[in-house]
Amino acid sequence: MLFVSILTSDRARDPELWATIWQGSPPPSVNLIGAYNLGNDKRVFIWEGESVADTQFMDRFNEVGVLETSPAFDRTSGWRAAFAKDIDTFRNNLMAGRPSAGHSVESTVDLRSRGMNALNRHAARAAARQWVAEQESAGG
Repeated sequence: MLFVSILTSDRARDPELWATIWQGSPPPSVNLIGAYNLGNDKRVFIWEGESVADTQFMDRFNEVGVLETSPAFDRTSGWRAAFAKDIDTFRNNLMAGRPSAGHSVESTVDLRSRGMNALNRHAARAAARQWVAEQESAGG
């Protein structure tokens, strides 16, 4: 399973952080995909784990800061389609998988199309609110 962890820690405690992480070995199933310093007191870790032992290893960060961890679901292809304004790729990806939030593929595509074709961001949000009202009226 993929996880994203955000560590908030006092940079003055970095020596303790490094000593804590270098002590001992992680379980072999922990796979660190990426680690990013955000330029403030936060760091982001993208990692995969399979067991409680993996989570317990990452919990070490709480000894020198506060670690918040959440499971992550890869939605990159949908975001790439949105950034590229490629509604056909978005539709094809939906058809290859399952529609989100119980909506049909066409309904889901319709929402994105309304936003894409709106004159500006305000109109896009108004179109989204209209779409929600239509979904509620239709019982979906």
